[in-house]
Amino acid sequence: MPRRRRWWLLSVAVVLAAGAAFGNVFLIAGQDERVDVVVLTRDVGWGQRIGDGDLGIAKAVPGQGLSAIPAADRAGVVGQVARSALPAGSVLAPRQLSAQPVPGPGERLVGLAVKPGHLPARGLSPGDLVQVSPVAGGTGSDLGQPSASASGPFQARVVGTGPPDSTGAVTVDVVVGMDAAQAATSAAAGQVVVVQLGPSA
Repeated sequence: MPRRRRWWLLSVAVVLAAGAAFGNVFLIAGQDERVDVVVLTRDVGWGQRIGDGDLGIAKAVPGQGLSAIPAADRAGVVGQVARSALPAGSVLAPRQLSAQPVPGPGERLVGLAVKPGHLPARGLSPGDLVQVSPVAGGTGSDLGQPSASASGPFQARVVGTGPPDSTGAVTVDVVVGMDAAQAATSAAAGQVVVVQLGPSA
C-alpha cells in the first residue's frame, strides 16, 4: 500500500508539471503574438487636437474587440481630433478620432461669461452637453430670472473653461449649431445659467 501511494503521488506530480509546461508554452506564444499599437501618453480632452508628444507605442494582443491603430500608422494620428475624453494609457482606435476640427462646418464657437452659482460647482469638462439659459442682469427679484429681451435656452457642447476672474466669473467656450448661433451670440452679451445635461437629453 505505501508503495502504491507513492506511485500515485508521482503520477499526479508528472501530470501537474506537464500542465504547467504546456501553460507556459501557450503563454509565451500569446506574448509572441502581441503587436505594436499607438497609445496615449497624456490625457486628451474632447475636441483636442492630438500632437506627436501625446503618443507612444505599446504592445497589445490583437483581436480583443478593439481595432487598435498599428504603430506604423502613428504619423496619421498626429493632427486628429479626439471624439471623447481619452485618459493617458488608452489604446487608440480609429473610431475614437476624427479629422473634423472644433468648431466643425456649420458650427460656431462662442465664449460665455458665467458668474458663480450660474454653473455646476463641480465645474464643466470638454465634451459636456449643457443647456444655456439667458437671464436678466438686474438685482433683487429679477436676478436669475429669464430675460424677456433675450433668446430662449439652447443646447451647446462645452469645449473648455477659462480661469476665474477677479469676480469669480469664468468664461465657458461652447460649440453650437447654426440653428442656435444667433441665440448664443445674444447670450454672450449678457448673463446666463449653464446646466449640465445627461447623455439622454
